[in-house]
Amino acid sequence: MLFKSGYKNTYMYIKAFLVAIIVGSILLCINQFDALFDQSEIRLIPALLTYCVPFIVFVLGNKQGIEVKNKGK
Repeated sequence: MLFKSGYKNTYMYIKAFLVAIIVGSILLCINQFDALFDQSEIRLIPALLTYCVPFIVFVLGNKQGIEVKNKGK
């Protein structure tokens, strides 16, 4: 289950949000440089996905790590 309630999960989603903001901003500057600093138009869907992908990767990677850790116990 991707979304579960609980303090630890809330903390993980906050961390995922922060990672998405930082990594997404760096990737946005790289991928949309012309649109940000020149006269080109920004491509909205790729710009939004630039922030969604790091968030999803962080959450799923964290969930996978927890499952592997609990499996070893």
